[in-house]
Amino acid sequence: MDKKNHDIEVLRTLAIAFVILAHIPGILAPDSFYFKVISVSKFGSGVDLFFCVSGFLITKGLLDKKLNELDFGSFKREARQFYIKRIWRLMPAAMFWIIVSIILSFALEKYHAFLTPSDMLKSAFFSITQTQNMYFPMCRQEGTCGNLGIYWSLSLENQFYLLLPIILFSMNNKKLCFFMLTAFLIQFFIPRTLNSQTPLAWPVRTDAIALGVIIAVLNHKNFNYFIRDYIPSRAWVAALTFISLTFFLAFFTNPNPVVFYQTGLTALLSGIFVLLASLNVNFFARGVFIRAICDYIGSRSYSIYLTHFIVLVLVGRFFLYGVKSTTWLESVAHVALFLFGSLLLAELSYRFIENKFRYGWVSSHRK
Repeated sequence: MDKKNHDIEVLRTLAIAFVILAHIPGILAPDSFYFKVISVSKFGSGVDLFFCVSGFLITKGLLDKKLNELDFGSFKREARQFYIKRIWRLMPAAMFWIIVSIILSFALEKYHAFLTPSDMLKSAFFSITQTQNMYFPMCRQEGTCGNLGIYWSLSLENQFYLLLPIILFSMNNKKLCFFMLTAFLIQFFIPRTLNSQTPLAWPVRTDAIALGVIIAVLNHKNFNYFIRDYIPSRAWVAALTFISLTFFLAFFTNPNPVVFYQTGLTALLSGIFVLLASLNVNFFARGVFIRAICDYIGSRSYSIYLTHFIVLVLVGRFFLYGVKSTTWLESVAHVALFLFGSLLLAELSYRFIENKFRYGWVSSHRK
């Protein structure tokens, strides 16, 4: 078994940090300096990095099954096991926080903190049915996505992974890489920058996942051993690489596109990040302290993703509602409260929902 990949946890930590930075204006007053930052970078590329990491990890696990060498009966058993495992891994926590959101919309209706119950139920329907990405362009324009709008990325991923085992069964590694490279190139030049208008092509964001699949194939074929010798081992090189890639990952989310294909560029940058992490040599995760922090946050990044917007809405409504200006100390307090609440709920979700159902399913399956 491969040793734990700490570099992947670093990338998960970076991805969730970008997500937080993208959404944090919701608890800041209109005069906050941070809005000048957001006018340059929306930090929306965190999801692309998540997509690429996910594509790499999921495909890496499936390639060990050698699906394209199985007969149809064996493939069905393996695919069924994959789908069930993925459902138990993701859906219990997702369903729990969808239900919490619905309850809060009813309980706090008079405070107008969340969507109206009818709009929340509608958004919940698309989240539960894994079609939120198709609903998102419409609801964002109407302002009816609510805190469940973030489920668009989970919907897109699950749609992709519904097809992935079938694709792996139908193709050898060479054809798979060609197919995924084609999927990446077709999407690369599609304008998908999210600004005042929601691009119709917004739900088409599988290019980063496709690159993750290709990297998994290269890793499976031990291509990483070939390039590992060419990766500098000096800490300053790793730090400069991380800072440079992170800067451009943020830079290419400018709401006024630097280039019209900047979403494709964020997918490409995510691919470079994941390719380096796939070497599993602690290129980014240098030092015990960095590894410990990133291992903790990275392992809980899914729960943070699910819970942070609920806390964001609550803090924004009860501490910022109607406020036009705040001191820097008040802003710091709002952000600190938001981060504390998000981490607290994420920790509870991780321990008592994510792990309980994920490892519970594995234990019962082994029996």
